[in-house]
Amino acid sequence: MINNESETQQVRLYSVEFVTFQTILMETETPFGQGEFSLVCDGEPMDYSIENREDMDGTIKLTLLLDRAVELERCYEIILPDQERVRVLPNRIVQTAGFDRKYSYEGPLGAVYETDMISLYVWSPLAERLECIRYDQDGVERDSRDFERQERGAYLLVVPRSWENSLYRYRVTTYQGTEEVVDPYAKAVSVNGQFAVLLDVEQEINRQFPHRQKRPLLIKPTDAILYEAHIRDFTIDPSSGSHYPGQYLGMTETGTVSPEGRSTGIDYLLDLGVTHLQLLPVHLFTTTEEVSHLPYNWGYDPVQWFSLTGCYASDPIDPKVRILEYVGMIERLHAAGIRVTFDVVMNHVYIRERSALEYLVPGYYFRYEMDGTLANGTGVGNDTASERFMMRRMIVDCLTYFADIFHVDAFRFDLMGIHDVETMNHVRSALDHIDPTILVYGEGWDLATPLPQRQKAISSVASQMPRIGHFNDVFRDALKGSTFNETDCGFVSGNGWWEGEVRNGMAGSITLDGQTTGRFPEPTYSINYVEAHDNHTLYDKLTLARPDLDETTRLQMSRLAQTIIFLSAGIPFLHAGQEFGRTKQGVENSYNAPDAINRVDWTLRDRQAQMVEYLKNILQIRRMHGGFRLHRANQVQELMHFLPMQPGVIAYEVGAVHSYDAWQRTLVVHNVTSEKIDIALDHPKWNVHVYGNEASITPIEKGVSQITVLPLSTTIATC
Repeated sequence: MINNESETQQVRLYSVEFVTFQTILMETETPFGQGEFSLVCDGEPMDYSIENREDMDGTIKLTLLLDRAVELERCYEIILPDQERVRVLPNRIVQTAGFDRKYSYEGPLGAVYETDMISLYVWSPLAERLECIRYDQDGVERDSRDFERQERGAYLLVVPRSWENSLYRYRVTTYQGTEEVVDPYAKAVSVNGQFAVLLDVEQEINRQFPHRQKRPLLIKPTDAILYEAHIRDFTIDPSSGSHYPGQYLGMTETGTVSPEGRSTGIDYLLDLGVTHLQLLPVHLFTTTEEVSHLPYNWGYDPVQWFSLTGCYASDPIDPKVRILEYVGMIERLHAAGIRVTFDVVMNHVYIRERSALEYLVPGYYFRYEMDGTLANGTGVGNDTASERFMMRRMIVDCLTYFADIFHVDAFRFDLMGIHDVETMNHVRSALDHIDPTILVYGEGWDLATPLPQRQKAISSVASQMPRIGHFNDVFRDALKGSTFNETDCGFVSGNGWWEGEVRNGMAGSITLDGQTTGRFPEPTYSINYVEAHDNHTLYDKLTLARPDLDETTRLQMSRLAQTIIFLSAGIPFLHAGQEFGRTKQGVENSYNAPDAINRVDWTLRDRQAQMVEYLKNILQIRRMHGGFRLHRANQVQELMHFLPMQPGVIAYEVGAVHSYDAWQRTLVVHNVTSEKIDIALDHPKWNVHVYGNEASITPIEKGVSQITVLPLSTTIATC
């Protein structure tokens, strides 16, 4: 509130802001009339009329109609009777469709490198002045140059190519003041992202890697087996045997072994048979200092989306190193036959008030509630407004950049439900132009962000987002118990009420008449998992939910839950170490816990070698037989049939997709009871491939007419 004393009256003006490009809303306690105050633009008078007046509980709302449309980069002020000047703010108008229509910009952004010059493009419709500040390698300002305003709120500055490798920032002046920011489209940054760096990333990559590897073959989404790992966690423990612990280099180091000589690292992933390595965030994030690597953090606190973190680089000081080591990691993974998933964290920024986006276009990039407060569906203080043209464009630009230049093969969206359906469909379409085999999937949670329900990118409207996968949290909780109640049991740990949901999940969460109730239109929409980086590990969850059981029994439950996931229709997903009983010592949210909690302990891989071998063989069975990788709902409906069984036992038969598949009929039986189950077969020519602790692509037993399913186990028979 502005509260100024004058001889004639006390002026109380609460707010004054643009509502459209030709209307201003004033809220005041002072009953102003036409001509009692004036409006100026950059000091020059401007005509207006009072279009509407409302008096509500002593607050007067005046709607002013202007004689012409405004240009928001200019300064508009109300001059009150006591000569006090009050700036008209564009707070609300930047969030309107009219603002997007006027200022949506589809030209270049960021640095464009040409033979003898570098063109810098910035979008900042509210900027009154924009400068590029060049710094020396010690961070001392060398010189500055002013941008020139272009159409639709864009700014352009052309500098000589000799500026390459310089550190730079932008100095932007808006109605909120003057601030220095790092270019939000910067592809390279200095240590800890203090400065952007003028580096031709594409040229550097092509120079270092002139002959790029092709993407490993992926015929259809259900051929994928996703494996999630944090770069530091994967190799930081001495038991990994890595010479590059916690680094990009360590992810693809060959020949590393556990204390007992078993494979670790990339050799282990190849032996296990995964197709995609999903890495926790590699966007530049802020809470971990890049040189000391302290404190530990997963990286879900992004500050620069187009730039890579130096936390995992062998030299975080040299801006080229993180880029080339990340590309090198992808190249070596591709050469080994493994695709790479990028964890997209564009639903929020670390601190909105210090974000370059907020300084460049105040109020635009973030979502607000009806009362003007910031939306907080993410739970971390801000939600990005993907429904706005330039935020949507930034998301698409970022993903296509990593897909095109870095050859990333898949994108996992953190808190995808914050984004809107149209944005996700734009992402899918843009990536299809690069390579339609690129996977897109995410967390389709229904979060408290102020978008209409039908517009949220959530699992309940999955059919509106073709070829985008969703983490199947219902299937997850049905198997192991509620994620949000540590003592709750799931189907494998003794809660039979979950059996129907487990059956649904096995069918890829599509509808089988009279048998399942589907969530998704196709099985490819269902990302099937029992554990991810969030929440308790499966081992810890089972320990908390069933403290009455011995470890052997809990590990049997763990193995059974994973077997169900691996054999279900849809896309299977593993969190690093779940296959050998990874524990975080009961810590539920370890995003900032130390290495002692988050490390992958490869000695567990030794202790649980039998379980690893079993699950590896289950994955091999999945890869070899198309009946476990059905990708169309009509295939599942035609080829998969559940059989009537007693409570606690789920059995189904699945047919072969092709006549040349050796397994024309496959019977799968999962038993979560404490009793063994005998099942008579329809002829004596069945072969057993999975029984008890054994799983094999070659028969364990041939020519049987009856099978036995041991407690807490799976049996598979084929003919």
